[in-house]
Amino acid sequence: MPSAKPEPILVLDADAADIVAELQARRPGSYLLVSRPEQLGSCDATICLGSPGHVVAAAAKLPSLRWVQSTWAGTAPLLPLIGERPELTVTGVKGIFGPLMAEYVFGWIAALERRLFDYRDQQGEGLWRQLPERPSAHRHMVVVGVGSIGRHLAGVASAFGLTVTGVSRSGEPVAGIERVFAVSALRAAVAGADYLVSVVPDTPETRDLIDAEVLAALAPGAVLINVGRGTAVVDADVIRALEAGRLAAAVLDVFREEPLPPGHPFWTTPNLYVTPHVAAVTPASALAELFLDNLARYEAGQPLAHRVDAERGY
Repeated sequence: MPSAKPEPILVLDADAADIVAELQARRPGSYLLVSRPEQLGSCDATICLGSPGHVVAAAAKLPSLRWVQSTWAGTAPLLPLIGERPELTVTGVKGIFGPLMAEYVFGWIAALERRLFDYRDQQGEGLWRQLPERPSAHRHMVVVGVGSIGRHLAGVASAFGLTVTGVSRSGEPVAGIERVFAVSALRAAVAGADYLVSVVPDTPETRDLIDAEVLAALAPGAVLINVGRGTAVVDADVIRALEAGRLAAAVLDVFREEPLPPGHPFWTTPNLYVTPHVAAVTPASALAELFLDNLARYEAGQPLAHRVDAERGY
């Protein structure tokens, strides 16, 4: 009697073709490739590797779903689905974004402090003129969110000669970070800091976390970089701090509404730099490796790595 045909694993992501190519190269098998949720008909798949928004949009067509491996670091859109379906397990992406985030964060710091944009402007004018610079060594960086990404950023910051303070939900010590404050003591943590980097997820505790009072506590001419979630900063307060000169610059990769709407004041605020959520785009190769490791655990009946806790929100 022929064996039952293995159930295909649903890959539901805008980059599904690239992800499936990586999966097939590592573990040839049956994968259902879907780039957009509206392309999906009713499906009995129990396993889905997908972006949270796509999975939520297609959830009604996936009654048998038991495990979702997110293709994004942020899994907030899936939290209501976990509440509706207690049998559903959601796992996130961890351990692969640190180097990418570090390239982004310290690339921007170098560009701003070493006046690279100004030198580019001078080149266009045919000017040969040295400008005063502000080395980042011996300055103070606060990293809000000291999970795997935050810890990696802290390590790179230390290599650049910065003093690093961490902020976490608990305030418990973290190896490699000089001091860690609880999020409830954020204003004390950021007092006099030159760089404030937010990598927090979107939870009720992190919304509007970085407000006028926090920004006012920074050193004059500080730089804000947000690569976590747009809900962590109060938009109007960031704009006012830039207009008043309290912040030298703000680099924002994440926003309350994405894409950032035309006409939003962020587009035209001086010294505010907008990038379209590209600080750490998930490499398909790394994502495939992470998923297949978890799939082996799933098939062996072992606990899955990076399981999302619905109560904590990440």
